[in-house]
Amino acid sequence: MAQIKNTDDTPFLNEINMVPFIDVSLVLLIIFMIITPQMVLNSIQVKLPKSASESTPPSKVVTVAIQQEGNIYLNNEPIQLDLLSEKLKSMSPATLEGAVIFSDREVPVASVVEVIDSVEAAGIHNINLSTERKEAPPAAQPK
Repeated sequence: MAQIKNTDDTPFLNEINMVPFIDVSLVLLIIFMIITPQMVLNSIQVKLPKSASESTPPSKVVTVAIQQEGNIYLNNEPIQLDLLSEKLKSMSPATLEGAVIFSDREVPVASVVEVIDSVEAAGIHNINLSTERKEAPPAAQPK
């Protein structure tokens, strides 16, 4: 039986180098952590009403979405209306700057008011309703 003889002074590598594999895995993990919240937010289908005015909400907010069917989501997680206020209280509303409500344009106003009441009962008084930007009518041509 022939044996392989190492003629130079470098030892044989008899194990796999895991550092490049770990580096690639961590980069992929970071990419998925950045992309996933946007994918989840975009997965809740809500047709927002249109408005001519638009403002940016505060940075530390909770999001409440109301679908046309009446389903309510708190930070992309389904929740019942009667549990909304309790859940918001447990999230420490003192550290939150406000809430943004994404309501489908077909949802009755009474349902939106109930959600607003629940959010205010939790101690959050800076509430924004999210809308889509309405296209401005074309300016009249001077004659």
